[in-house]
Amino acid sequence: MTNAFADTDIDAINKILNRSELSKTNYTLYIKNISKRNKVFSYNEQKAFNPASLMKLVTTYTGLQILGPQFQWKTEVLYKGALKNKHLYGNLIIKGYGDATLTYSDLSEVIEKVQQKGIQHIHGNIIIEESFFGELQNQDFIDDKKYRAYNVNPKSFVVNQNTINFNFSIENEKINIQTFPELQILKVINHLKFTDQSCNSWKDNLGYEVETKSNVTEITFNGHYDKTCESKDIDLSVLSANRLSNGLFEKLWKIHGGSIEGEFKNTYQNTTDALKFYEHLSRPLSLVVRDINKYSQNLLARNLLLTMLAENNGNPITENEAGRFAKESLMKEKMKLDSLEIDNGAGLSRKAKVSAEDLGFFLERAYDSLYMPEFVASLPNLGTDGTLKSRGKKLSVAKHAYLKTGSIQNVSAIAGYIFDKNNDVKVFVFIANDPKANESSKIQDELIEWTYLN
Repeated sequence: MTNAFADTDIDAINKILNRSELSKTNYTLYIKNISKRNKVFSYNEQKAFNPASLMKLVTTYTGLQILGPQFQWKTEVLYKGALKNKHLYGNLIIKGYGDATLTYSDLSEVIEKVQQKGIQHIHGNIIIEESFFGELQNQDFIDDKKYRAYNVNPKSFVVNQNTINFNFSIENEKINIQTFPELQILKVINHLKFTDQSCNSWKDNLGYEVETKSNVTEITFNGHYDKTCESKDIDLSVLSANRLSNGLFEKLWKIHGGSIEGEFKNTYQNTTDALKFYEHLSRPLSLVVRDINKYSQNLLARNLLLTMLAENNGNPITENEAGRFAKESLMKEKMKLDSLEIDNGAGLSRKAKVSAEDLGFFLERAYDSLYMPEFVASLPNLGTDGTLKSRGKKLSVAKHAYLKTGSIQNVSAIAGYIFDKNNDVKVFVFIANDPKANESSKIQDELIEWTYLN
């Protein structure tokens, strides 16, 4: 393997880097031609940086290796008691196994099939059983926006990623707010006022306060909504996971013609002596990793990391333990990852760390692995889809790079594969941890374009 950098390459890359306003100690760059086994450029490559959502690269690849691309999460419906003429004289148990992809429509299908199969009227309680992960200790939110979807904490049983969709539209010079799904336990109060400036930062201009009175949660929207916005959507987690899943289950059970006499109860204890009545399976992991990487789905990534440990009888189930398990699994494959610190699968952390050299080596090994097709296809294609759909469309490298982005306050990162104009494959890693990191996308694009052309 050749490590000598060409002087012309060094000069060209340094010229781009020198145009940035980043402190020279606060970023790292690693470029390697893995077709020729030739390192093109590296800078600060052994220093550990916070990678933000680049951590999802580690989570998804490790998930494919440990669980396999065919893996599917299951959700079981069990019962205890006597069953006669569609009447259950006992408890119905919903057992979650970490499927964060379970949607409102999935739950509706589960309930419809359970009722068709012979349970419609429940003379007992609904038990939501979450022994698979157990009772997890919630991590601190990454910012002060605790109701945003990206801050939802993982659980064994979760519906709709524990969010409600709020749609804002303008009709007859009034701002309308619609929720989906609608629930009687959620009330929307609209105090939004019009502005006539720009829709670019519409989410930041929204204000919302959440308060629960008796059994009803009120969300009051204040702040401003611009007239140029037309129709916009935001997903917010304004109900606790138990309240949302219980409320959705009760609503759907009654819509499909069923009745419930008892109460909803949640437990982290394993249910014994119950009979399995129905099982729902998620889409295979080979498809779910696309949602995680292309759209940077945090909850899916965090539940995936926990699932790896839980499926391998890990104990206790915590995000830190799951991170250690993933790192140990990769190092058994002779991956050099000494710098890796992973405390949740999404990279939604101020403690996460990895060096560009280790991440670059990881990407090189992943490209040579059995599940390379599934892994590479899960990454956003520059200028085409996912988080990179609107980025780099006019660059020569557009459509020729599969890259994952990462961004939290003072952190901006991008890494993956560039299929260059000479048909060589290059690994590319750029991470900035700097007060001006979130203004570095133009420099990143210039470096990616140079990597493609040279």
